[in-house]
Amino acid sequence: MKYLSILLFFSICLISCEDKDELEKANQYYNSGDYNKAVQFYNKHLEMKPSHEIAIYNRGRAYEELGQYEKAVDDFLKVIDINPRNMGAYLSYGKHFYREKDYENAAFQFEKAYKLNTNSSQAATLLARAFHKSGKVNEAMEYYDIAINNDGENAEAFLYRGALKLHLNQPGGCNDIQMAKNIGYEGAADLYGQYCK
Repeated sequence: MKYLSILLFFSICLISCEDKDELEKANQYYNSGDYNKAVQFYNKHLEMKPSHEIAIYNRGRAYEELGQYEKAVDDFLKVIDINPRNMGAYLSYGKHFYREKDYENAAFQFEKAYKLNTNSSQAATLLARAFHKSGKVNEAMEYYDIAINNDGENAEAFLYRGALKLHLNQPGGCNDIQMAKNIGYEGAADLYGQYCK
């Protein structure tokens, strides 16, 4: 009986270590850009732990990188079912709608993410972008302001707030674009040269 207990203990350790190794390998493949391999190892990990929230979310992101958007969305929705407070899953699900030019539903998902963490500059920026694209300029401006207040180095928020100010003939647009340029946002220098010189 003693030997059976020891054998069982080592078997559990071996399975746990192997499972952890597969998740680590999956993350390594994801970080190196080999998304097919990443999916393969996330699948292996999920065979052992089918409700592992992080693995499902990361697999969804890998599917997204591979352009397999339906599979990605399925994973994001699984994550939301497992943990309705997973901000990343709402942001990723919102990006799906944004990519499809369904800005109303994108804003709906981004707002859920923002409400989970009102200090998130990223969530505020994405919400502002969705409002901006759907023509809700006052709401867009409000959330660009929030994004910048939450992170004074958010170049994307500066750039798009500046563009919106220029479009609305409001002062300060070029200052915002200059800030985005100073922070190093790609395309900000071109936009500044086109509209602010």
